[in-house]
Amino acid sequence: MAHETSASLERLLTCGHRAHHQGGQARGAREPFALAGTTARYAPDRSVDVRHTRLELRLDPTQRFLAGTATHSVVALDAGVTEIELHADELTILSVTDAAGRALPFTHADGLVRISLRAPLALGAEASITLAYEGAPRRGLYFVAPDAQRPDKPHQAWTQGQDEDSRYWFPCFDHPGEKASTEVLARVPGRYQALSNGALVGRTAHDDGTQTWHWRQALPHSAYLVTLVVGEFEEVRLKSPRVPLSVWVRPGQAGRVEAAFGRTAKMLEVFERRFGLAYPWEKYAQVVVEDFIFGGMENTSATTLVDVALFDERAGLDYDADDLIAHELAHQWWGDLLTCRDWPHAWLNEGFATWCETLFKEEHLGSEESAYDRHTQRAGYLEEDAAEYRRAIVDRRYASPIDLFDHHLYEKGGCVLHMLRKELGEEPFWRAIRTYAEANAGQSVVTEDLIRAVERATGRNLEWFFDQWVFRGGHPELTCAWTHDSKRKDLALTLRQGQVGDDLTPEAFRFHVEVEVVFAGGRRQRHRLEVTRRDHTLHIPCDAAPERVRFDPDGDLLATLELEGGADGHRKALAKDEAVIVRVRAAAALAKDATQATVDALAKALHDPFWGVGAEAALALGRVRTPAARDALVAGLTSVKHPKARRALAAALGAFRGDARVGEALARLLERGDASLFVEAAAAAALGAVRAPGAFETLAGALASKESWIETIRMGCVRGLAALGDERAVPLLLERLAPREATRLRSAAAGALAVLGRRLTRREHVREALVELLSDPSFPVAMNAIAALRILGDERALGALHALAESGADGRIKRAARVAAGRIGRGAERTKEVARLSDDLEGLRRTNLDLLSRLERLETKLAPPSKGPGKTGPKKSAGLKAKPTRAAAPRQRGRRKR
Repeated sequence: MAHETSASLERLLTCGHRAHHQGGQARGAREPFALAGTTARYAPDRSVDVRHTRLELRLDPTQRFLAGTATHSVVALDAGVTEIELHADELTILSVTDAAGRALPFTHADGLVRISLRAPLALGAEASITLAYEGAPRRGLYFVAPDAQRPDKPHQAWTQGQDEDSRYWFPCFDHPGEKASTEVLARVPGRYQALSNGALVGRTAHDDGTQTWHWRQALPHSAYLVTLVVGEFEEVRLKSPRVPLSVWVRPGQAGRVEAAFGRTAKMLEVFERRFGLAYPWEKYAQVVVEDFIFGGMENTSATTLVDVALFDERAGLDYDADDLIAHELAHQWWGDLLTCRDWPHAWLNEGFATWCETLFKEEHLGSEESAYDRHTQRAGYLEEDAAEYRRAIVDRRYASPIDLFDHHLYEKGGCVLHMLRKELGEEPFWRAIRTYAEANAGQSVVTEDLIRAVERATGRNLEWFFDQWVFRGGHPELTCAWTHDSKRKDLALTLRQGQVGDDLTPEAFRFHVEVEVVFAGGRRQRHRLEVTRRDHTLHIPCDAAPERVRFDPDGDLLATLELEGGADGHRKALAKDEAVIVRVRAAAALAKDATQATVDALAKALHDPFWGVGAEAALALGRVRTPAARDALVAGLTSVKHPKARRALAAALGAFRGDARVGEALARLLERGDASLFVEAAAAAALGAVRAPGAFETLAGALASKESWIETIRMGCVRGLAALGDERAVPLLLERLAPREATRLRSAAAGALAVLGRRLTRREHVREALVELLSDPSFPVAMNAIAALRILGDERALGALHALAESGADGRIKRAARVAAGRIGRGAERTKEVARLSDDLEGLRRTNLDLLSRLERLETKLAPPSKGPGKTGPKKSAGLKAKPTRAAAPRQRGRRKR
């Protein structure tokens, strides 16, 4: 839907560096998370503890080359240590020396540097080793430069260490369980600034026009959090009572900083107060760079952010970067100060930070925004679970650690923390969080550390809670109904868990749930009930028949929920309920009812005081698809006030394929414009889906003329052209793949070509263009090319995908290519099998017809002579002749279906 124009972008921003696990499968097509051949992964052994790392580097962004030294101060973790192992990939190690400058023997192979010490180290003994090295990294350190296609690009160099990519720009023990204090001395050309972790010790100018920026991070942190960003930047300082806050942007962008980053100080205050632990680092800098490969990265005290963190005034009408900024700031506690000891426990980083996005919304925007944010987060996890794979949050079976950075880790992790808050209650929960933070500050943690902190702070043993939500997979799939017995004055609430239980998924989840009984006149009773069985009937004393029963009214539970009760009850809830999630659920449930009463209720809900309810009502009207539903949506294009609800409304109109009135309304909106660029993008995508006359010309014109922030409207246009299915769109979309175009527009065009290409008889030019993008230097473009080939489903792309799965530089690229190749291959096998079955059926049909023909000829020979004009043969013969017609018909229908 076109609503995804901004929704998907906003989700990218909320999830700092979530891996791109592409969807596109129907529900029920879930496959294993662990790819074939994957085994359990464990943290490496350590012979020494790295206490301090000093990097002295020389770097020029225009040269794409790095040279320097890495000095590690270490302490032996065992007696008789004779060898130290460090990670270094695609770097040339020039020499290794000890503290006295004496050369040390070493080998460098398979990404490991093995250094032989001159004498064994005793337990606890200290040593220092210095490695001189150089390289032109493909990962870990990235260079941005202008070219003929994009002459406006700046020269920049920036690092990205997560998950284990710091080894590509300096030799280190590259695992999150190792922590050390750091110093970075970066010598760069004089026109550039260099940003790193910690406090700025000083800058030294040199006679050759270079200068050295010296940064020192006093508190230990993991290697993946070490950062270096070099380029031409303007530093904008933010108001803050205690912690120095700054934002580094390209010259000329300072005017956009306040709108995007102006709430950073408030976020800091909220988190310090809630966590009970002061911000621990020397400063907090945020730097916006070009072509960043994630939404953001929480480098200790110096976060790196994607360029869409800055936006213009029009985009700011219904878009902000608060989720991204809050997410990365929260990591300064959860991830940087308390760091997962091993990647399977990375939800202690990412789940916590995702939960903190909603925590800030709760304080800044209120309970309705935070409840709806949890609703959308839950939906992101549920979609991945249904369409891609199911796994436990803590899972050791992965090919590369980045495989774990998915919706299970982020959104499900955040939802689990919210459920923990509800399970414990407010005061005990925050006591447990503060106990966990204080006990483990500066340490590496696993999930058991959180379990023990909860127990120490509250006395509660919640191993059962973590076992089902964190160490196992899935969620309850609930059906809920209620009946009232007036004689017994009893309300019976019946719950059924419908999920399929297995080794991964519990047959019955145990959980507490809030239930509120509402009576006529507004009287209500709130109950907290415990569910422990697969089929559970809960009894509540109830002296009068309820008007409504509100199950989980705040949307606290991570589950799918089907509420029985009929359309009348849902209409009442949509119109009258105080809880936003109850109204949202009611709108979704009413999509199954096409009566005029329901359409009227949904039409009224388009103007709900909370925009999220209006958006859900619009989507429900799109599913109802009656003329009355259409009329309500068309009227809403001009009457609905909130732009986020209005964009959902425009998207919903895409369901009315072939409706000329809808096409005219969307075309008018696109031509006259809308205050919100996201509404225009949604209208463009919906216009193509409607396939109204003149849609191609309207979309082609908008694609040529509609400029907007990060090409949002044009992205809607290419999605509309894909949905339109008009072959004339192919050259327009191919043109938008050109390197001169914006990265996000190129990515959208790749996906649109795949959707359109599936309808083409000859698709070679589409497949070839997408295959060529697999080697594109832009990470988002290459990832979207993989997703597009998966949609296209052309088995002739398998060779290129298999090659990329083996040789790709990024773990996300390799996994996506491997998964896409597997899906395409299995799809091709299914197609061949269908073809074989069809051929077999055709052969049987011909054999049958041949046998019947022979039988007919035999009957003719055996038949008695005709008795005269107008007389027919025997009835038996006529009956046999009728059989081929009846027998052949189903086979013909089968061929047409294929």
